[in-house]
Amino acid sequence: MAEADKFNEGDVLVAHTTSPDWEPVMKIASAIITETGGRTCHAAIVSRELGKPAVVGATDAMRILKDGQEVTVSCAEGEIGKIYEGILKYEVEDVDISKLPRPKTKIMMNLGNPELAFSLAKLPVDGIGLARMEFIINNYIKAHPMAIKHPEMLSETEKALIDELAFPFNGDAKDFFVKTLSEGVATIAASVYPKKCIVRMSDFKSNEYANLLGGRHFEPIEDNPMIGFRGAARYSHPNYKEGFELECLAMKRAIEEMGFDNIVLMIPFCRRVDEGKRVKETMKEFGLDVTTYVMCEIPNNVIQIDKFLEIYDGISIGTNDLTQLTLGVDRDSQIVAFDYDERDEGVKTMVKMAIEGAKRNGKYNGLCGQAPSDYPEFA
Repeated sequence: MAEADKFNEGDVLVAHTTSPDWEPVMKIASAIITETGGRTCHAAIVSRELGKPAVVGATDAMRILKDGQEVTVSCAEGEIGKIYEGILKYEVEDVDISKLPRPKTKIMMNLGNPELAFSLAKLPVDGIGLARMEFIINNYIKAHPMAIKHPEMLSETEKALIDELAFPFNGDAKDFFVKTLSEGVATIAASVYPKKCIVRMSDFKSNEYANLLGGRHFEPIEDNPMIGFRGAARYSHPNYKEGFELECLAMKRAIEEMGFDNIVLMIPFCRRVDEGKRVKETMKEFGLDVTTYVMCEIPNNVIQIDKFLEIYDGISIGTNDLTQLTLGVDRDSQIVAFDYDERDEGVKTMVKMAIEGAKRNGKYNGLCGQAPSDYPEFA
């Protein structure tokens, strides 16, 4: 990121890895190559949403590829992405999707970028199955929620940057956060209204949060943030509860004041039933008592699904993390990517149990992981 100012629109981004603070650069890249990561790492997920070809886990890419070198990045040959020397010719095939038959299962889309919402909503979709607020926080707000609540912890430079961001809001940083987040989410919800728009509360990992403006003052240094201080664990925790309040106020504004009653909230990475109860109590404390789903992405969510569904109104099965935690495979590691497979019988059994549990309780169930996009047989 130290050389981000040298990056021009249309360049190919080559990096060791990416995180949410890279997204402004990723938006203007023509293609993305990283040395690490698997199919569900940050670079792969964001590239898919931005419509950029991406090759992840390309060992030694930063050594082999040079500044100014012309390359063609292709993801058209299947699961293995390829990087060719030079600019290759290609053909574009237009497909008319207007006459596609509609399956019984509703097909929704994952989305985080409000700028793409209305163009993508023209696809034959039944709503938004997962709207990620991290993209809005990272690209439009840029500051850590706790930095906004506690400016006394910041350096003078950080304070000045937040004041600059909040200037159009009469210098009120809290108002800036709440209105910017609520309006970004409302844009996504508006694109499919009155169809359902499921909005996931923030699910940055601690290392990703630390990269936000002022974040270094509030985040722990963890050896494995993927299974660390993330998701539901943060929401009622004293280290983040005030930040979660800003998220809740933003969602309350989008639903109640702006009138987007098609918004359904979703809680990510909820490890235990008691944790799920604490989150709902915290939301009510902040005046937010609306339809709320929980991500089903931890084996304990499946094993205790009846108890989780006593608290929540539905589930969305996150196959990315569910596969990681069922198989014990770090989904960010290209070294063990060969063992990461959502089609494993154990993973499919977990998914089956989750669907049956939701149906048994008469609750909503959806699936928002990568697997059906990659494997027709899984779909």
